[in-house]
Amino acid sequence: MIVAAVVGATWSASGQRVEPLPEALTQMVETERAFAARALVIGWKGAFLEYFAPGAVGFAEGHVGPARDQIAKNPDPPKDLQLIWEPRFGDVSANGEIGYLTGPVKNIRASRDGGKPRHSNYASIWKRQRDGSFKVVMDVGIQTPSAVPFPNGFTRAPHKNRFTGDYDDTTPPLGAADEVLNSALRTNQLRAYRPRLAEGVRFHRPNTLPIVGQDAATQWLASQRSFSSADSKYAEAARSGDLGYTWGTFTIAPRRTVTAKPGTNTTQTLNVEVGFYCRVWVRERNGQWKVALDVLQ
Repeated sequence: MIVAAVVGATWSASGQRVEPLPEALTQMVETERAFAARALVIGWKGAFLEYFAPGAVGFAEGHVGPARDQIAKNPDPPKDLQLIWEPRFGDVSANGEIGYLTGPVKNIRASRDGGKPRHSNYASIWKRQRDGSFKVVMDVGIQTPSAVPFPNGFTRAPHKNRFTGDYDDTTPPLGAADEVLNSALRTNQLRAYRPRLAEGVRFHRPNTLPIVGQDAATQWLASQRSFSSADSKYAEAARSGDLGYTWGTFTIAPRRTVTAKPGTNTTQTLNVEVGFYCRVWVRERNGQWKVALDVLQ
């Protein structure tokens, strides 16, 4: 079972004072926990249909479409399957409109591999509905080679330098920031991302443990291939102007390695990477948008 940690506590285990979570973030975290608990009762498919917004977008088999329709087309999960997850990190906009959560996932079947869990890392975008509840509008997960480490309990993303709308706003909108980043990614990933990394940034890539923090991200990005294409398809920012998300498509071309041997040339070609990206952005006090979460699926 998933045991909910106290998210509104004002003191840490070491006795230091901890800033209370905003009411909207507490509500979002508790909703995610209720979602996970519901999945253990009725199965992940039924729970996803309950907690996904009518307009949620999903990526399935290389196609983008209504997430609820994609979920409904899936076969019912095996009765011995348990999908166990918990929110451990995330944030919400200042006006409590849009937020994101991420955390570890265990996929367990008693009849498979002796019950040994398979691990992944989910990331979900949440939006407040007209009735005041939160629903998922996008969910993007990655398989990982092992359990994903997180601090105990729930940690709010760094937010000290967040935009408050207290100056003459002349900076480009979120969609433009996404397009500018995509253009730069066609040349060099490190140069494109480095000036746009938020404190506590997370990169989620398939079959890899998440890359967390500006220093780790900078080192990792130096070894990554440039994008062949990256096209922004959607951008939405909270009306408070401090947090939003974007998604689109990407292609990363193969790298060819030619090894010379006596009388021959051996060429090794890596597969082309094609798929969808989702990014969470936070806006700093100077008005600049920075990447807080970047997921490829």
